Amino acid sequence: MSVFRHTALCFMAAAMMGLFTTSARADFVPGASIIDPGLPGTAEADVWTNASLTAGGNPGYGGFPGSAAWPAPIGSSQGGDAGLSKLSGAAYPGGSSIYFGGFSSAQNTLGGTLAVQDATPVAGLANVVFQIQIGEAFGYDFFDHALPVLSYNGGSQNLAATLSLVTDQVYNGEFASPTGPQPLYINTYLLQWDLSGIAGVNGFSIAFSGVQHSQIYALRLDQSDVYEPYAATAAVPEPASLALLGCGVAALFVKLRKRA
Repeated sequence: MSVFRHTALCFMAAAMMGLFTTSARADFVPGASIIDPGLPGTAEADVWTNASLTAGGNPGYGGFPGSAAWPAPIGSSQGGDAGLSKLSGAAYPGGSSIYFGGFSSAQNTLGGTLAVQDATPVAGLANVVFQIQIGEAFGYDFFDHALPVLSYNGGSQNLAATLSLVTDQVYNGEFASPTGPQPLYINTYLLQWDLSGIAGVNGFSIAFSGVQHSQIYALRLDQSDVYEPYAATAAVPEPASLALLGCGVAALFVKLRKRA
């Protein structure tokens, strides 16, 4: 690999670590990174496009700071009969997305808790894949970095996903911190649950909590009666992994320069 390519990789890793400013990706389209996972068997999909999560598509859901009760779950704009509900806290359909309102400027301040719920899943439910595109605020998207959890049949099992991936990450500006400017990202997560060992699932809920000022741009829920692990072929590394990549690339670049 050439020195020039190593240099480019080093710059990329440094940008992801916030060492200098990069521009937002020009071709960013809300929801574009949400994909059809192609589940086998008898499958069903619910999709919440960006337009279906805005104030224009949901009159009567309140405004800032978002503490008003929702009149009803927000149904998917494509697919089945699942709904997005507010369980607690402050969140509302804003001008461009679901916004977790509030007045705090501190990192990791709880905004609210939402859930995607389906009371009539496919018969013999064995496979659930959930995708969410969410924008960070002060370096956090989910409160405490806690990923969505699944419960079923009205219980509170709070099952962690069998598989969780960041499938897309878009630079979205930066925020001030005691150590200097830090990058913000819009992240697309894909989570999968293996329910093949649980008989008689007649309803389920996927709950998650966003920090104040985070935003949800799109959602997708897929389910089927056949479990097959999702093939993770294009996952985006976590920021910590990119930092390690940057250190390794920088060290290799120095080594190559010494040889030159």
